[in-house]
Amino acid sequence: MGDAEIRDRYRPAQFDAERYSKDNLEFWTPIMVRLGRIGGGTRVLDAGCATGGFTASIGEATDARVIGCDHSNAMLDYARRVRRASPVRWVAADAARLPFPDRSFDRVIASLVVHQIPDRRRALGEFGRVLKPTGILVVRTVTPEAAARWIPNRFFPSIARAQAARMPPIRQLSKLLADVGFAEIATETVVRRTQLNLGDVERALRIDVPDRYPFLGHDELERGLTNMREHWATHKDDCVDDRESTLVIAKSPSAR
Repeated sequence: MGDAEIRDRYRPAQFDAERYSKDNLEFWTPIMVRLGRIGGGTRVLDAGCATGGFTASIGEATDARVIGCDHSNAMLDYARRVRRASPVRWVAADAARLPFPDRSFDRVIASLVVHQIPDRRRALGEFGRVLKPTGILVVRTVTPEAAARWIPNRFFPSIARAQAARMPPIRQLSKLLADVGFAEIATETVVRRTQLNLGDVERALRIDVPDRYPFLGHDELERGLTNMREHWATHKDDCVDDRESTLVIAKSPSAR
């Protein structure tokens, strides 16, 4: 099962609660705004916006003119319903075939979505095509090594391997960006420290196993949960997960 198929099997409300909690938006929105140099009136495309948490948050924080684009009608229907007060415009489209004219946007944001796109080269080329000559692309991703360290991944070897395999190495991603013409490619590492609760993590994991981790056998699941509980016991029933993300920032191919 591919990454896009896995995400399509998410319930939109579950996806929204996990990805766009209030504290998550408060942490990440200022970072995306800073790196993208987004201000009032900036035309922004949020590619792979899903249920639109960042899309609406960036628009509200900056008065930018934001379009949220995603291939999933279910995700977009949820965004339209839950964020109907937002001035954001929602568009259903494949990232590799964007329905926008050349040089339509000042900024393109792609948060935790590049690894889900089958034809990354074509999608990155599309991001470059719709950017103005002064445009900036901001990609948020996770290195394979960082993905394997996240909780609960680290307690389940098959999940850690699967998560690491699905994330593009930064060197590979940077090369693809350069190949399609992006310039001045830079990276910034950000660590999101999150206090976790064992019960919440275990419940979420059991819910996710059928759809996201169908390869996880019963024995590995129970063994991993036992190891996770033992780890938590040494941290007085809670634990901090240091989730490392990498932001890749690049200037429009038209700038060359």
